[in-house]
Amino acid sequence: MLVGVNEQHWVQVYFDKFWGGFRITVDGLEAFSETQVLDFKTVRRYVIPVGFAERHEVVIEKERAVFLAGFRPQQVRGFVDGVLVATGVA
Repeated sequence: MLVGVNEQHWVQVYFDKFWGGFRITVDGLEAFSETQVLDFKTVRRYVIPVGFAERHEVVIEKERAVFLAGFRPQQVRGFVDGVLVATGVA
């Protein structure tokens, strides 16, 4: 998703359901990375500040099912300054 008006940044989310790898990049540079092997939360929120002169708060939410989550689609939502701007399925 594209973030910003005058100072634009490209935010991407990568998720590998098989190995549990989760990564967020901003302009191709890694902003956050973790491996999720076992998790009891159904919704995970990741907050990342983006920009220098034009600051924005980017929130990525990943929601999974309670049972057999690795075999089912997981909803991913992207918010910029509290406004939903992107949705997807991982």
